[in-house]
Amino acid sequence: MIEARAESRPGSSAPNEDLHRVADTWALVLDGITRYPGDGCVHDVPWYTAALAESIADLIGQPLELAEVLAGAIAAVNARHARTCDLDNPVSPGATAALVRWSGGDLEWLVLGDCSIAWRDRDGKCRIETDDRLARLPGAPAVDLAGVRRWPVAYVAGLRNRDGGYWVASTDPAAAAMARTGTVPVADVADLLLCTDGLTRLVDRYGRPWPDVLALVFDHGVGAAIDLVRGHGDRDPSPGAKRHDDATAVHLRFPESASL
Repeated sequence: MIEARAESRPGSSAPNEDLHRVADTWALVLDGITRYPGDGCVHDVPWYTAALAESIADLIGQPLELAEVLAGAIAAVNARHARTCDLDNPVSPGATAALVRWSGGDLEWLVLGDCSIAWRDRDGKCRIETDDRLARLPGAPAVDLAGVRRWPVAYVAGLRNRDGGYWVASTDPAAAAMARTGTVPVADVADLLLCTDGLTRLVDRYGRPWPDVLALVFDHGVGAAIDLVRGHGDRDPSPGAKRHDDATAVHLRFPESASL
């Protein structure tokens, strides 16, 4: 049996916009994108992430590639709120995503946006899969939007789900085809982590090496890693727009002899 342990912790008193799901043959984490004012949607970000997760769950058991699953899920969510919301709005609610699915000896993975998947093999070697297109953008001067320092809407509109920009799950099913994907033998994977960028701050902002972060999670639990990133945030003299972000992670431990 695969062991699964997960934790999701909000970054503030606001509702947690992250989400995770673990089933018998798949797991996911979603990181809802902080809402922009005037996004044309009557729903909040937690509604979007919950709806996307439900739609992924409906499709992931079918003989589809993970990118096709995600595309179908985005389309299904569109159908749920097209009559009430402006899906052409460039900052319509969305999420970044990390998915894994295992069957027939293979483990498939997908990352879209700034979620991450990392695993340690039977020899102790680590492999990290991320989507760094957002991090590689030059950025723009932040502005105050409803009390949160954000990129201007016009800047986001020119880059979100656009060639040369970055890709997320929102209202364009075609964005799923831009996800990073791959397959590895499941027998090679000992421990696997899916996480949102609220946890990968340990690496990206605070300089912790990925192997150290994985060792902390795999040996001491997801909560220990979230505690560590919270401690860094408390001491950060220049935390940026958010001192703490929602942080979510799923740790999967695969049995050595299972064929799955």
